[in-house]
Amino acid sequence: MYYVYYKHYRETVNVSYALIADIIRSRELPDRRRAQRVIHETLDRAAGGLALTQRPYATVGDELQAVSATLSDALALTLRTHLLLPEGLGLRFGIGAGTISEIEGAAGSSADGASVRLIQDGSAWWAAREAIEKAHHLQDEGRSFIHTWLRIHPDVVSGSGWGRGERERVVNSVLILRDQAIFRFQPRQRRIMAGLLMGMTQIEIARQEKVSQQAVSEFARSAGASLLEVQKLLDGLSGGGEGE
Repeated sequence: MYYVYYKHYRETVNVSYALIADIIRSRELPDRRRAQRVIHETLDRAAGGLALTQRPYATVGDELQAVSATLSDALALTLRTHLLLPEGLGLRFGIGAGTISEIEGAAGSSADGASVRLIQDGSAWWAAREAIEKAHHLQDEGRSFIHTWLRIHPDVVSGSGWGRGERERVVNSVLILRDQAIFRFQPRQRRIMAGLLMGMTQIEIARQEKVSQQAVSEFARSAGASLLEVQKLLDGLSGGGEGE
């Protein structure tokens, strides 16, 4: 049902998915430099094999950005990152669906103008900024488990009859369920789930975690099963990654 619902979503423009992330409670971290290094390493691992047109990179302060060609891979990056980050470190993500354009910027230009740095702009970034601010607001209201939010800019909506707000509500409702499930996991459970979602075999995960394969299998069939089903639902909502 949800897959058919989302299949009606046909943008009339070339859509990109901008991601903005920031470190949760960064000022409270005892070693910010080490924390940022761990986060960068985690994002790099999480990005493996995904259709990212721009891999995660640091911008200013505790903020990071990335760009995905598909919604499914944008969501996969956030899921993998939430699962792989060690206890005590967290990121909140805003995902914006829209357009991205590049303009020439003076910063970084050489004296003779031979090297000009391109600056990105566009509705995908505006939507991503709104999304991360919404996630921050929801956390401030007491829903600390919400780490991910999606905003779809009006310029990507076609005349299919499905409202932008309705699409956002469906995806964000499922993201709330997903993030809440992750929030309840123990650190080892998060690592096991990350391994399962990133293609590791149960034997490889068992060796890495120093547990039996049976323990990994039981987790996948019990506590982990709900998250696996939520992820399947999100894959359907994302249109299977076919250009969304």
